[in-house]
Amino acid sequence: MFEKWRPSNEPTRYDEARVAQLEPIEIELKKLGLPLVRIRKLNGILNALEMQIEDGGDSPQVNALLLEALREGVNHQVDKRRARAAMRAIDAFHFHEIKRWKQVKAGDLPPIELTPEEHLDDLMQDGYGLSQAGQGTAACDRWLEAWEIIKQMATPQMRTVEAFDDACPGMLQSVFNWCSDLEIGLHNAGIDDLIYHEHRLRYAHEFLAQFSDVDAERHVQFTRAEGEALWNLGRRTEAEAVYEKLVERFPDQGWGYIGWSDHYWLWGAPEPKEYERAEAILQRALARPNLRYRNDVLERLESLHEEWGRPEKQASDATEPVSPTSKPKQASRRRKHRRKKRKR
Repeated sequence: MFEKWRPSNEPTRYDEARVAQLEPIEIELKKLGLPLVRIRKLNGILNALEMQIEDGGDSPQVNALLLEALREGVNHQVDKRRARAAMRAIDAFHFHEIKRWKQVKAGDLPPIELTPEEHLDDLMQDGYGLSQAGQGTAACDRWLEAWEIIKQMATPQMRTVEAFDDACPGMLQSVFNWCSDLEIGLHNAGIDDLIYHEHRLRYAHEFLAQFSDVDAERHVQFTRAEGEALWNLGRRTEAEAVYEKLVERFPDQGWGYIGWSDHYWLWGAPEPKEYERAEAILQRALARPNLRYRNDVLERLESLHEEWGRPEKQASDATEPVSPTSKPKQASRRRKHRRKKRKR
C-alpha cells in the first residue's frame, strides 16, 4: 500500500503521544528478565524505532522492518511461551500504526496533540513575538492564557517559581524569567485599557498565593504590582493597606517604600501632588539602619525635592550616610516598563 511513500523533509515537534505507544513494548521486554548484554540488543531495535517516529517524516516500510526485527530478536532470546506478552504488545503497536498510515494516505491525520509544557512554551513565545512587534495587549492576552496553564500544572508543593521550572525540565522557556515580563506587560497594557490593571491585580495575587516562598525581592515586586493596580483602578484605600502591610513584612526592602511614595508625586499622582506624604514614606525607609537599596531611596528623595522646589532639602539628602548593606542600583520602574522584550 505504501510502496511509493517518501519521508517528509519537514520535521514537526516531538510527538509525545505516538512515542508513548511504545511503552507497553518496553515494559514487556523488561519483564523478560534478560541479562544486560542480551536485553540491550532488543532495546537497540526499539530505540531505533522510537527515533524514526518521534518527530514524524518516518517511513512505514522502515518501521515495519524494525518491528519484524524486534519480533525475531525476541524469538531468538526466549521461547514462544515467554515471548507471548511481548509479541502481543508489538502487534498492538503495529495495528495502531496501520490505522495511522491509512489516515496519512487519506490526508485526515489529526494534528499532534500538544503536551501542557509544549502549549505553554508556544504561548510564551507567541507573547514575546507580539511584544517585539509592538502589540503589547495581544502579548498579554497570550501570556494570560499561559498563566492559566501554569495554574493547572502547578502543585501545592511548588512554592517557588524555581520549583516549577525544575518540574518541567523540557521547556524551552523559563517561567522564572517570564513571570516578571508578564507583570510589567500588564502594567503597560493598563495604561491604555483599565481591564489590564484588573488582570494585573488578579495575576499578582494568584502568583503570590501559588509561589508563596519566593524571595523577598520577588515578593516585593508582586505586592507592589497589587498596590499599583489598585491605585490605578481608583481603589486608593485598598492600595494604602497593601503597601502598609508590605513595608511591615519587609521593612528593609527599599523598593517597597519607593513604590508606595511614587503614587503621591510621580506616577498618576493626585492633584495637588502630596509631596509631604511621599517624603514621609521615603524618610521612614531611611530610618532603617539595614535598608537595602538605600541609594535608590536617596535618589528618589532627591528627585522629589528637586520637583518640589526644596533646594535646602536636596542639600540635606547629599549628606545622608550610605549604609554598607546598600545594594547596587536597581533599574528605575520607568526604565523597566520601557524595555524591549527578548526571545528566550
